[in-house]
Amino acid sequence: MKRNILKDTILLTVIQMTLDGLALVLNVFLTRRLGTEAIGILTLTASFFRLAALTSNGNAFLCVSRFISEELGKTERDPGGVMRLCIGVSMALSAVFTTVLLCCAPWCSVHFLKSPALAAPIRLMALSLPLVALTSCVRGWFNACCKSGLCAASDTVDFGVRSAVMVVAAAHPQTTESLCRLTAVSMIAGAAAQLLFLLCFLPSCHADKTGRASLDLGRYLRLALPVMGGSALTSFLGSANDALVPITLRQAGNSTAEAFSQFGIFEAIILPTLFFPSTVLCSLAGILITETAREKAAGRSARITRLTETAVRKTIVFAVFVTAILMLVGRQLGELLGGGDVAGKMIVLLAPVVPFIYLEIVLESIIKGIGEQVFSSVNYLCEYIIRISFVLLFIPVFGFYGIVISYYASNVCGNLSRIVCIIRKTGMPPDPVRLVGIPVFSAVFATQLARMVLSLCHLEPGGSIPSMCLFTAMDAALYLLVQRGLFRLCGTIPASGGIPVLGNIHKSKA
Repeated sequence: MKRNILKDTILLTVIQMTLDGLALVLNVFLTRRLGTEAIGILTLTASFFRLAALTSNGNAFLCVSRFISEELGKTERDPGGVMRLCIGVSMALSAVFTTVLLCCAPWCSVHFLKSPALAAPIRLMALSLPLVALTSCVRGWFNACCKSGLCAASDTVDFGVRSAVMVVAAAHPQTTESLCRLTAVSMIAGAAAQLLFLLCFLPSCHADKTGRASLDLGRYLRLALPVMGGSALTSFLGSANDALVPITLRQAGNSTAEAFSQFGIFEAIILPTLFFPSTVLCSLAGILITETAREKAAGRSARITRLTETAVRKTIVFAVFVTAILMLVGRQLGELLGGGDVAGKMIVLLAPVVPFIYLEIVLESIIKGIGEQVFSSVNYLCEYIIRISFVLLFIPVFGFYGIVISYYASNVCGNLSRIVCIIRKTGMPPDPVRLVGIPVFSAVFATQLARMVLSLCHLEPGGSIPSMCLFTAMDAALYLLVQRGLFRLCGTIPASGGIPVLGNIHKSKA
């Protein structure tokens, strides 16, 4: 099997960016229709559902993607046998979690979601866990077999069904309990539709058996437990952080309604705005896990080094540009999306941490691909300890803006350690001038020049949607031109003209 990483990344980016754009529009619609307080409650409920789904199947998508990719990189292999093992473990694990959640639903509703009425939605969600586990396994198979287009198409089906359920629900008055129940129903309907879609194409996506499977139950558990533990730990800490934000906002003097309202704005408007441009990196990250795992299994360390260096460089180039744009038009974006002046200020304040957030997406995929799950888990633990500590310390004092401090502290510390790990494990040469200096200088110079040109035309970068689009396009063109010139001046311009192409790095057959 061959994979052109550039082609697959472009395909996934187009589809995922469309989905993320529609998701942001849906968030704006639901926020205006239901109110920010309801969105805050829904976000907290969805965080609990994601925690249960990911923990219950042991991050089946990642495990299947990695183990099948490694199996395909071997001469003697049995991908089907490995797949059956992955499904068996995931289904058994999800069955256990389903039983536990059905019994503990009243306790979870009171102590986590702070509402006894939400026990019924939790039970409904618990019954969906085996379905979600099986869907994740099948998606992992297609991802490992280089069927990125089908994975993206299945995500589209899932999103379409979930969105349809929520839009229909928002058209009628809803209580908190009914909204949470509909959230569970939308997740079940989306997972079922996604699974049916993938099963239609499963006969056409097969891998030949050439020998015995390299993975048995004992070895699977030894390799998968760090992944499962890391995923469970990360999900739990993330959900705990989400639950603590409204509590600490109330400690800052806000009412319960105001706390959930601010939390809803942050989760539905601010974070999606910051993360929306990272769609291209999320698409690349899913591919990098399978590519680095396959190259490691084949012992091609030089290709891993080259792939890592290229991916990190492109991520920084892209993230620095996004930071510059958000710092200029963030206020207008926040108001345009319905978050008001507070959302606009928060977007601008959080813009400088965007490069660290985006680097995490790519670095984590490489770390998991080369089998450093233990480091990943420990690093995430430290990162969330920092974030939760800062939430507890600073939000009661500074209110909503204490979230900014927690995000800076956790993301900067966590990703500096990831960079050190990547340099040590892959042999990527550290080059601050090429990786950071040239992109930052190019962004500052291009942004100021673009603003100057617009001012001569009596336009403001964020004055209107057309001027915002014009500024972004002009800034992007200048940014790439200035960067190319600096690379040429320094004598370090890559062969592809400033931004290396990731395509055709992997040429092996499976």
